[in-house]
Amino acid sequence: MKKDQLIQRRDRILEILVSQEEARVSQLLMELQISDETLRKDLIEMERQGMVMRRHGFVSLAERFADEQVSIRGRRNQSLKERIAKEVLRHIPEGNDEVIGLDVGSTVYSVAKLLVHDRSRTVVTNSLDIVSLYGREENPNIYCTGGILRTVDRGLYGNWTRDNLKGIRMTVAVMGTPGIMDRDGIGAISFDDREMKQMYARNSQKVIAVFDSTKGTHGAWIDGVPWEEIDIVITDRGILEPDRERIEKKTKLILV
Repeated sequence: MKKDQLIQRRDRILEILVSQEEARVSQLLMELQISDETLRKDLIEMERQGMVMRRHGFVSLAERFADEQVSIRGRRNQSLKERIAKEVLRHIPEGNDEVIGLDVGSTVYSVAKLLVHDRSRTVVTNSLDIVSLYGREENPNIYCTGGILRTVDRGLYGNWTRDNLKGIRMTVAVMGTPGIMDRDGIGAISFDDREMKQMYARNSQKVIAVFDSTKGTHGAWIDGVPWEEIDIVITDRGILEPDRERIEKKTKLILV
C-alpha cells in the first residue's frame, strides 16, 4: 500500500469520527472497503499515537488527538496561545505593503485575532475561521484562497487553494501544526495540509511556526515543513527538553 493511500485512508477514519464521535468497526469496514486486518493495523497505530480509542467493536476519537475541531481546541491553553500570538506580532513588520500568510490552526487563529484590528496589513489564508473573523470585524484586508472545505479543521484545500496561493508573495507566513512528536519539523495531518504549509513557507520571506507545548506529545501523520526551513519557532516554556534541543539545533526558538 502506497503511503499516500494509507494517509488518506486514516484521514478518512478521523473525519468519520469527528462527524459522529464514535463509529462501529463494521461501519468503518463498509465505508472504507478494506479488510479486517488492514483496519486493525490502522487502528492499532492510530491508538498508539493517541488519536483514537478502541473498545468492544467501537472506535472513538481520543480526547488528546491533535486534530480536534478548532472550536474545541481553541478553548484549551488559551492564555498560552494568546501570549504566543503577542510574541508573533513582534516579528511581523508594519506597513501597508506587508502581506501575512496565516495557516489553519487554533494558535494561528489567536494571531489573527490580534491582526484583525490592524487595517494596514493584508492577510492571506486558507482558514475559514479566520475569514469569518475578518468578516465579523468588517476588515476587508484579507484574501481567501478558496477551495474545498475540510470540516475537521475548517481549512480550505484542493486545486483552487493551490492555484490561488502559489502566485502570492508574502512578507511573513505563520503556520501551526497538529503535532511534532517523532517529527523533524512541524507535522501535517494530510497531504493537502502539508502542501499548503510548504507553499506558505516557499512563498514567504520569513516563516514562523507557532504551537503550544502540548503539541510535543501529539502525533502527526506526515512531515509538514522541516525545522531548517522555518526562521522562528515560538512556543511556551512547557516544551519537552528533547524537543527544545532538537529545534534549537536547526533554527531560532523563542519560549514565552
